[in-house]
Amino acid sequence: MATATWFAPASQQKVIWKRKHKHRPLRYNIKILLWAGFFAGVSILHLIIYILYFVMTNALKLTIAIRIFFALSLLPFVSYTQDKSIGCKDLKSGFFHSYPKNSADHYICRREDNRQYESNAITGDSIIWEIKWLDDCTYSLKYISGNIKMSDESLTMLQKHKLVFQIESIKEDYYVFTGHLDKASNKAFNKDTLWLSEKINPVSNELVKFVPDPNTLKKDKFSDTSKYAVLYLFRPGKLTNSLGNYPVFFNDEVALCILQNNSGYVFKILKEGTYSVKSKLNKDEASTKLDIKFGKTYYVKSMIHWGIYKGLNNFKLEMAVIDRQQGKTEFAEVILNK
Repeated sequence: MATATWFAPASQQKVIWKRKHKHRPLRYNIKILLWAGFFAGVSILHLIIYILYFVMTNALKLTIAIRIFFALSLLPFVSYTQDKSIGCKDLKSGFFHSYPKNSADHYICRREDNRQYESNAITGDSIIWEIKWLDDCTYSLKYISGNIKMSDESLTMLQKHKLVFQIESIKEDYYVFTGHLDKASNKAFNKDTLWLSEKINPVSNELVKFVPDPNTLKKDKFSDTSKYAVLYLFRPGKLTNSLGNYPVFFNDEVALCILQNNSGYVFKILKEGTYSVKSKLNKDEASTKLDIKFGKTYYVKSMIHWGIYKGLNNFKLEMAVIDRQQGKTEFAEVILNK
């Protein structure tokens, strides 16, 4: 029957089609609209994806192109800065920053002609040195004036001697130096760093703290549960070489004091560990080891002996740890430095 419909005349086919579909024209139109909307949505989605892909790929290409352009434009500058490396001659003037070991201090140093000006950025204390360059990488400092707090012994030592510094290595941000008394050939009394720019977050590295009045230890109720140890350092009184004063160092880098004849000092040790206590004078030195534990007390006796020794010196240094009872007795006989 359905086949016979296709062989009917055209006018009759039209009537048959209308009869056949006269009850579903709306449903048929909805299907067409749905399919049309689907294909339109897919096409729009494809268009959006293509546009995004085009923008992203071209933006990426643009970003890469900009980076390449700037990289190429900076090449001459990079080459110039690499060729112009920092040398000792570049350190003869300008501003520098010092963060001494065993302190939370920050010193700002300015070198200008034959002067070096130092100021403590925290306390405002300042000091003026005369600077002389002995060669390209070695210079000396001679104390002129200043109000940086120091002991009378330290001030006397600075007035009688000069400090000689040797630049050992130079990096992009700092240089490392060693310090000597009077001559670079003498034993180095310290090794430290001078920075070419200010540190953003400096860290306190305090290891030893001077105690001017030992009675404060009683007030602090020092005991075996305290979070520090106590060091009593002294030099007995002797007639021979009584005028030979010399520096003493903790762990070979922290200057404790200038030991005079018949003198004593008291220090808090703020970190546990094995450390050395060392004395130095000209080319001679003596040291002893301490195994520091919190809540403990240590006595170190420093001596200088007269005689003829190796190197044609008429003296020899000695450093020794003594027991608490003997140390307490001998320390009571010296003059306490405050």
